[in-house]
Amino acid sequence: MATYKEIKGTNIEIVATDPSNPVTGQVWYNTTSNVLKGLRPLLQGAWTTVNSMNTARIKSGSAGQTQDANLSAGGEPGVKNNTETWDGTSWTEVNNLNTARFGMGGAGTSTAALVFGGEGTPPKTAKTESWNGTNWTEVNDLNTVRVYLGSSGVTNTASLAFAGEGPTAVTELWNGTNWTEVNDLNNAQKYRSGGGSSTSALCWGGDGPPHAVFWNTESWNGTNWTELGDILQVASASSPAAGQDNTAILSMAGSSGTPSKATQFFNGSVWSMKANVNTGRSDVGGGGTVTAGLLYGGPSGQTEAFSQTSLAGSWATGGDMNIARQTLGSAQYGTSTAALGFGGQGPPPSAVAITESYNGTNWTEVNDLNTARRHLSGFGTYTSAIANGGWNGPPAYYGNTELWNGTNWTEVNDLNTARRYLANSGVDNTSGLAFGGYVGPPEDTAVTELWNGTNWTEVNDMNQKRNNLAGAGTATSALAMDGFLNAGGSNTFRQEVESWNGTNWTETTDTNQKKWGLAAGGTDNTNALAFGGAIDIPTLGQYQSNSVEEWNGSSWSFNSAMNTGRYGLAGSGASNTNCLAFGGYGTTYTAATEEWSGSGTATVTFTDS
Repeated sequence: MATYKEIKGTNIEIVATDPSNPVTGQVWYNTTSNVLKGLRPLLQGAWTTVNSMNTARIKSGSAGQTQDANLSAGGEPGVKNNTETWDGTSWTEVNNLNTARFGMGGAGTSTAALVFGGEGTPPKTAKTESWNGTNWTEVNDLNTVRVYLGSSGVTNTASLAFAGEGPTAVTELWNGTNWTEVNDLNNAQKYRSGGGSSTSALCWGGDGPPHAVFWNTESWNGTNWTELGDILQVASASSPAAGQDNTAILSMAGSSGTPSKATQFFNGSVWSMKANVNTGRSDVGGGGTVTAGLLYGGPSGQTEAFSQTSLAGSWATGGDMNIARQTLGSAQYGTSTAALGFGGQGPPPSAVAITESYNGTNWTEVNDLNTARRHLSGFGTYTSAIANGGWNGPPAYYGNTELWNGTNWTEVNDLNTARRYLANSGVDNTSGLAFGGYVGPPEDTAVTELWNGTNWTEVNDMNQKRNNLAGAGTATSALAMDGFLNAGGSNTFRQEVESWNGTNWTETTDTNQKKWGLAAGGTDNTNALAFGGAIDIPTLGQYQSNSVEEWNGSSWSFNSAMNTGRYGLAGSGASNTNCLAFGGYGTTYTAATEEWSGSGTATVTFTDS
């Protein structure tokens, strides 16, 4: 067998601290932590449809800690006792449950599983059954009879049951022999999703008062439940999970009334979006790990496998802006190492004229805009840019346009339609596009104007009027995405995307998530990156998103989440592989800057397993 030196041309480096700037493929031994480490490409996930179950079902009990070994028992339609095991290739029918039921909890592995609770005949049950790889055996019952409960547990000797129809907040711990009541959840709900172990569990989503559907997340540390950040899409109600503890959980599909394709990842503190499943569904089974999950069941019994096979991008923390602010403009065709931010709203809520230039490390204040304003837009580069539109309090919206030559701003000819919350695209101060925006209570606009270096000319309108949208691309090849619709008092989040070919706007594939106040970068209408924005969570209202979606010319896919969720931010990026996010509003005004690379890396620790 070839040695590492024979393959790579060098020995494994022995160091006391990790290298500050390792290269992809580099391996080293850290003598401080006594572990072998390396740098690998960062990967993102995708779903693949594999062989279906023998008996299609929903609301079954599931168990499985790896992608190639899972178990599904019971379920409906009809009250089923069928059990099937998955070996990584196909499903096999094995011995049935003793008590047919659906809506029960499940824990363990395909050879050592536990199911408990549920509804059968008679309707609700507290019965618990243990699986030894061949047969089911009835063991001691739950203390609280319930159905549609949440569960966690990596073995059949240590499991957790919580929530359920009632609704109830009761939590019970299984020690291999008996169930013991422990501390309750903070929120009583049914249809809660659960994952992790008996000492490190996560509970999210659900259905119960005072809201029809719950977004909240609770974490279990072996003693108490603690409320954490809400899920990003309520479709996680009745979602199966992959993951063995509360610091890394994958929530798959689900429903809030209609089946969802959403996949969401929890990293111990916040949720982020991952690649959608192929077929949306709820009340199904699942298991595995966060990098190799399995989803199964539904009307057709379809099975899908999640794997990380394609390269993912990553966000790196850059230098903070000097002035924290939101709804600022940017030279939209900049890069992660050469950007311009101008205007905006800072605390207290007032417009500023401040302009800052970014060199890849630091922001430097340069000459101000002539007109202080917020809710404006811009295009171009850090040496050749246009600022246009905006507002600084009633009564008027601005049509003002200013040209940046790398040193100073000069007032030039105004937009024909004064507006705020508009979007732009364009490569420099001689050629650009302005579209959408808000023109006054209660109307948005679909008006599009073309800049030729001297004047604005009205061209064909967008199909959907809206404000707070994002734009990317050039004057002849652009994208308009998402936004907010005030027209007629509708007040709705949007996810429509339109493509501009230099003459007309054409509706194309929607983004995966409705949002407004986002930012974007991209070369033209064939590649773009959309990031941040506000999403709607009923229990919280508008909520800052860290989601990132990438456009390949025909479809949108989730990519690595931002480090700081926010809306009202600005963005630069002449391609979807080199972007910058800066400013915005999360829980407060932020000056945070993040640099996007389309090819991310991750440090990994090697083990002998």
